[in-house]
Amino acid sequence: MPITLDLNDSAVDSTTRRTLSNLSLAVAKCKKIVVVTGAGISCSCGIPDFRSSDGLYALVKQQYPDVVLKGRDLFDASLFRDTTSTSVFYTFISQLKRSIDVASPSPTHRFIKTLDTKRKLLRSYTQNIDGLEEKAGLVGSSSDGVRINGKGKAKIKVKEVRNVQLHGDIHRVRCTFCSAELLCTEDYLDRFNTGVPPDCPECVTRSKARVARSARALKIGTLRPAIVLYDEPHPLGDEIGSMQTADINRKPDMLIIMGTSLKVHGFKKLVRDFARVVHDAAPSPASASTSSPPKGAKSMAGKVIFVNKTAPGSEWDGIIDYHVVGETDAWVERVTEEWKKMRPADWEVQKKLVATGEVESTGTFTVAKDITNTIAVAKGKGMCFYPEQIHCLLTQEF
Repeated sequence: MPITLDLNDSAVDSTTRRTLSNLSLAVAKCKKIVVVTGAGISCSCGIPDFRSSDGLYALVKQQYPDVVLKGRDLFDASLFRDTTSTSVFYTFISQLKRSIDVASPSPTHRFIKTLDTKRKLLRSYTQNIDGLEEKAGLVGSSSDGVRINGKGKAKIKVKEVRNVQLHGDIHRVRCTFCSAELLCTEDYLDRFNTGVPPDCPECVTRSKARVARSARALKIGTLRPAIVLYDEPHPLGDEIGSMQTADINRKPDMLIIMGTSLKVHGFKKLVRDFARVVHDAAPSPASASTSSPPKGAKSMAGKVIFVNKTAPGSEWDGIIDYHVVGETDAWVERVTEEWKKMRPADWEVQKKLVATGEVESTGTFTVAKDITNTIAVAKGKGMCFYPEQIHCLLTQEF
């Protein structure tokens, strides 16, 4: 069974406090962490819930008082079989999208980005469709920057993806006929809110071009939110599979699961696959008992941590090592605070001079980079150059 650690007990229970501190140190020392997340990490972001009396579903019911749908039905592909349930879905998604647009990333989102900045994040996988990871600075699998516009088989640059959006992205729409993907604009949201999908502009353009040539008009598809519903294949399924395989082969040394009930079948398999390879990274009992046990990151590797207010089911015995009971924001803030105390050097910011423009230029230099424990020396005329990091701070003539 997982070791249960209640954040509320840490102030009075020394064993809980010490174990939580050891987990914080493990996070600080591990170098290839996989993070998987669910809706719980966005609860503090100001996004209305679905089921309360003033939640989004209740608001939608006011517009469709005669429709009987359960919350889960709004995310099941079978809803497209009925025009009324489809209209309810479009209205619901339009209101959800507007609430997400004004939301800000939580401390948990920012913590995942911190792991990435510190070069400790192997990759993040999320069930969420809100795109708040990208607002926090993590490049997602739906980002424009990773898309490949060409005739090749690959649809995205998988090596550049830092956050895999397992259920798609509410900020995009997809044509039901030609599969074109576009950003979800205000005009599209206004149409969705009425329960009617907009026409695909790319289909319209192609059809008009044919008519202009006196050819037969083409079928015009409609747009739908580019999210993946239950019992629906993911358009990037092959790419996601290749990313997961690559990450498993890179042998992650820690798995952090946050804000999910672990109920969705495909997601459960992903967690089990990562947990198995993470446990393989743990130091063996034999090596731990020798005169020279593993040190550094290897001594802390192999942990599967589950952070959620509710406990995992018995099926996760032997898979999850620690269940941290509480809000994910509270845990990540604790980890960050203890990390800074235990390993302050990890948080030192070094300001280095880098050349602006050509190497052969006038000798203008910029204190341009905040560098956290990252130094790379380039060969040049006796000059050190450092890799790109954060933002420009100061320009000074010499």
